[in-house]
Amino acid sequence: MNFRILWPPDESAELSSNDRSCVLLAIVGEHHLLITGDVGRDVERRLLRELPPRLTVLVAGHHGSATSSGLPLVRRLTPRHVVFSAARDNPFDHPASRVVRRFREVGSCLWSTAHDGAVTLWLGEDGRRRVHTERQTAWRHGGVGGGCLALESSH
Repeated sequence: MNFRILWPPDESAELSSNDRSCVLLAIVGEHHLLITGDVGRDVERRLLRELPPRLTVLVAGHHGSATSSGLPLVRRLTPRHVVFSAARDNPFDHPASRVVRRFREVGSCLWSTAHDGAVTLWLGEDGRRRVHTERQTAWRHGGVGGGCLALESSH
């Protein structure tokens, strides 16, 4: 497994605290996992040239907030799996409806810690991907195929 810290730059004092978030790319064989922290869409656009053409897993920026996971990033990376790290009944209504729709439009499997509990993904050289969630998911309505679950935003 290889790790690359893509952001923040050495000189980042002028950036907002969100845009000083650590952006981490993890590589396991042909699989790529990206964690973008709370960086906004401007930083995402700056990073596009450094990112692989496709991702296996993306931890959605800023809990699925409308300030992150911009359309250029989503369309460029078309992640297979997206994890929204958000609390159940959070006061910010994360993830934002339009962010959920962006990922659904590119065919991503969507997971939310608010609904699924802890989400564990295994990535390996053998090409097999496995996903395990702590909460039962049988109550979910529909799906998007291939073992994916259809996350619906609350709005």
